[in-house]
Amino acid sequence: MNLDIENSHRNAELALGALRKTGLPSTPRNFELWYAHVEGGNAALSSAIQKALDAHGGVSQEKADRFYKEYIQHAELSHDMVQLVARFHDEVSDLYDLVEQTGENAHGHSEELRALSDQADSTQDVGALLKGVLAVARTMRAENELLENRLAEAATEVSALQRDVQAIQAEAMRDALTGVANRATFDRSLITHMQKALDTDEPLALLLGDIDHFKKFNDNWGHQTGDQVLRLVADVMNANVKGQDLLARYGGEEFAIVLPGTSLENAGMLANRIREAIQSRRLKKRRTNEDLGVITMSIGVAQLGDEDTAETLVERADKCLYAAKHAGRNCVVDEKGLPRSAADQSKGAA
Repeated sequence: MNLDIENSHRNAELALGALRKTGLPSTPRNFELWYAHVEGGNAALSSAIQKALDAHGGVSQEKADRFYKEYIQHAELSHDMVQLVARFHDEVSDLYDLVEQTGENAHGHSEELRALSDQADSTQDVGALLKGVLAVARTMRAENELLENRLAEAATEVSALQRDVQAIQAEAMRDALTGVANRATFDRSLITHMQKALDTDEPLALLLGDIDHFKKFNDNWGHQTGDQVLRLVADVMNANVKGQDLLARYGGEEFAIVLPGTSLENAGMLANRIREAIQSRRLKKRRTNEDLGVITMSIGVAQLGDEDTAETLVERADKCLYAAKHAGRNCVVDEKGLPRSAADQSKGAA
């Protein structure tokens, strides 16, 4: 028997055996997850599973579902992007070959296409390459009627690829659970907004909010209900921001809002409006309609200064957030109201 086939069978048996020890059902998703684990090609997944095992070697279905979303589905997004780039490269190469067949009158355009095709091997700016191909295609259609039908098909294909790339890039910028921007998008956008604010001498404020007692809530009601709370908070916050503002899930139960063109005072007013809106929502468990009470949020507010870096701005907003926690939670603290001892306060108040 082929060695690869033998290895696959052995890995399948190991995956089923390991899955049986966890007490989880052998569903296709669970099997795919444990097969990837025993195969050994995903160190991050294996580390996460090992840490999640309890004293008896068991793991909950909730955690298995989270691991599947993070380590299997997210990896598929990256695979889709690679496939799109490969299709793009093939399409450009076909165009280049077609142009060469038409003769010397199209020589200049064939060189442009060859350069774009070569760039596809070394660049990550797929959008720029797609625009370049479309521009060359439009020019060549006007100059050579023999290429009209083929170029029309190519332009349609490249346009479709561009839409696919944009859709996957947009998906990669969002937090999978809440639908708002993720941490990586926040980090990049904050630097961009800061530079623009400094160049135009416009104000910029940053909000950092943290759901109060969220760990206790998770322990009492379970992670699925906790996820419901995170989505609710994201929806309430999103309803209170405008077009140029950026709402992101900063991490865990923390959210951040970048507010271009906003003073510290106005940012504080927005933070209080968000806090009151969240507090006004009464929570109920979906399946049982059980009353879960209310949730609250503590928020810190900082404003961009001339000497700030992204790190120092986030650090001041974070100090304001933990000052709000120490002040009793369910309140807003901006940097003007930050106690002198805030820098020394413990982060254990979360």
